Amino acid sequence: MTRRIVLEIVLIIGITIVLAWLALGAFALTDSADPIGTLVDQTPRVLFGLLGIALALWTVLVIIGAIVQRRRRVGWRIATHVVSLIAALVVNIGLLAVLTVATGGGQDGGWGMLVVAIAVGAGGLLLVAGTVSVVVVELLILRPKRPAEPASASVSEPA
Repeated sequence: MTRRIVLEIVLIIGITIVLAWLALGAFALTDSADPIGTLVDQTPRVLFGLLGIALALWTVLVIIGAIVQRRRRVGWRIATHVVSLIAALVVNIGLLAVLTVATGGGQDGGWGMLVVAIAVGAGGLLLVAGTVSVVVVELLILRPKRPAEPASASVSEPA
């Protein structure tokens, strides 16, 4: 059981980061003159910089959810992980907005709120990537256990 929980946590977080990195990179490549610099420099800055709080908080929530929900049905586990991702994104965006307003970034020209808007868009991509990874891990990779069928005694023998 412990191995399944660890595998679930590592796969969900790993696949989410890979999918989000690829999605953010593809989005950033539409207006980039340096594709390698975009994928290696700019994409991680958005993913781990603007969304770092959400990723860290969601990792903790996925660990807690995988342990607490280990005996629940797959639908409950999927719902728990997706709702915890939404909560982590709300906390991340809320903290960015509060920090932006507190530092005066929301006043002259609104450049600080542009950062919040970029974080909201990147958070939407992270939400899609996280939802896809949770569903793939829970339904395809770590399939729910099916009850064992009893041996069939209805096989007729020739008379």
